[in-house]
Amino acid sequence: MRGKGLLTAFEMVSDLETMKPLPANLKAYHELVEIAYSKGLIIYSRRTRNGIEGDHFLVCPPMITTPEQIDEILDILDQSLTEFMEKIL
Repeated sequence: MRGKGLLTAFEMVSDLETMKPLPANLKAYHELVEIAYSKGLIIYSRRTRNGIEGDHFLVCPPMITTPEQIDEILDILDQSLTEFMEKIL
């Protein structure tokens, strides 16, 4: 995870120690966006590493976001990541 202010980027990897990317065929960057969107959260995704592998997503709420809204974003993001993990395991 990295970011500044409310702009935060996450990299999804299969191994935290080696930072090995998830298998490309999972299309994790796309799948997570769809899950989050179905729950009312818009996140942005992209493939890095020449557009072939490496799944990232960004959370970019507006600067006028309230603390309560941040809590809601984090809750939906947690739910979305949990659902994604259940699908791939």
